[in-house]
Amino acid sequence: MTPKTSPLRELKAQACRIAQSLKAADRGEQIAYDPGGKIVAARGREDIKFAIAMDDRLISVDMPWTTIRNYSEIGLAEYFLKLMRQRAPR
Repeated sequence: MTPKTSPLRELKAQACRIAQSLKAADRGEQIAYDPGGKIVAARGREDIKFAIAMDDRLISVDMPWTTIRNYSEIGLAEYFLKLMRQRAPR
């Protein structure tokens, strides 16, 4: 977890890991211990809702699986990086 004021390389690394995990989940790969099958069940829905935890805030993301399929890991990571660097709404 990092605050938005972290060095850019740290935020990029975190955004890349998030994008890699989403692409892997879309491909059906196991990305985490999931005894309840919530990740597999999420793939059956039209979109996925998840959160990016940062030291200074929590970013809620609601994203269609089609977006995850249509964009590259780099494109997704850039989107997440932009969200992470934005000022938190008050």
